[in-house]
Amino acid sequence: MRYSKSILGLAFAGAMAAVPAAIAQTPAPAPAAAPAGATLAPPTVAVVDMQRVLLESAAGRSIQTQLEGERRKIRDQVAKLDDELKATENEIKRQRSVMAPDAVNQQVQGFQRKQADAQRVVQERQEAFTKGQNDAVNVVGDNMRDIVQQLAAERHIGLIVRKEVVLSMADKNMDITDDVIQRLNTKLPTVTVTIPAPGTAAAQPATPAAQAPAAPAPKSSKK
Repeated sequence: MRYSKSILGLAFAGAMAAVPAAIAQTPAPAPAAAPAGATLAPPTVAVVDMQRVLLESAAGRSIQTQLEGERRKIRDQVAKLDDELKATENEIKRQRSVMAPDAVNQQVQGFQRKQADAQRVVQERQEAFTKGQNDAVNVVGDNMRDIVQQLAAERHIGLIVRKEVVLSMADKNMDITDDVIQRLNTKLPTVTVTIPAPGTAAAQPATPAAQAPAAPAPKSSKK
């Protein structure tokens, strides 16, 4: 029997990911169709750095702060589970020379069950973290999309594209990211990250302000 130090680390790696880039995939509002036979004038084009909006806006920063707190909680729980598994393994090694083979097998099977339980707990925490993160980011994305549409209507912008797909931009005034951030800060100064209870499928939608609830402590495994 060999204890693998990576058994929890691999499962936990996904929970340590940075804020997802899904928000950068928010489509720009589609322009109205031109009448049949009409001559199309070159559209006014604007650019938005959606990832910068998420990272630099007040709402985006509030999400990052809350997620870092949740990451610390998960790291602490993983460390605790690791310590418990190592202690169990060391105890089996210490006693196996004076125990009957059947008793050793029972101890090993109990350790394996505890190991599987620890993996399940970490996976559920990771899934809950990802769900809460995505819900919060989607709130920012929805509000950002509304603001982009408002700016397009006010300034008669015919085409708005994501900055990451732009190869060259001759006029820096085409970048309206700062305007989007300013309006978003007024409309949505903060977003609450709601982490669902580990093992549950659904989470409440993210809402403005307040701290995310603490995750329940892991239940000890019985041999």
